[in-house]
Amino acid sequence: MKNLQTMKHNVQKGFTLIELMIVVAIIGILAALAIPAYSDYTIKAKVSEAASITGAMKAAVEIYWSENEALASGTAGAADGYTTLGVSSDFAGKYAQSVKLSTGGVITIIITNINSNINGDNVTYTPDTGQSNIIWSVGGTVDAKYRPKT
Repeated sequence: MKNLQTMKHNVQKGFTLIELMIVVAIIGILAALAIPAYSDYTIKAKVSEAASITGAMKAAVEIYWSENEALASGTAGAADGYTTLGVSSDFAGKYAQSVKLSTGGVITIIITNINSNINGDNVTYTPDTGQSNIIWSVGGTVDAKYRPKT
């Protein structure tokens, strides 16, 4: 009996070739699924970073609205809207080519330095003043799956 157990114990010491091939195939399938998802997440993070620099401008629009019950006038790139709000008209970042304030408080961010499919697209923040405070809606030409929520 002891001899049979010793024989059984010495027979299997490692994995067979087929077991190793199955493990490699499973890892390959998981990698094929994960890489595109990771790529989408990195693009979304870069677009969100570009949009996050609008925080000061959005806060200025909200403060102006709460004090005057009107949105600051001004055209895209014109200094008058920015001066009224007390913010700089020269916003830019690593992934934002420009951030501009338009008439009606609309903030437009031109995306850059991400990839050729999305460079030049924009994200817009439009204020909704129908409430007692401003609610921002997000739009633009950037694909909806990459846009920030607010």
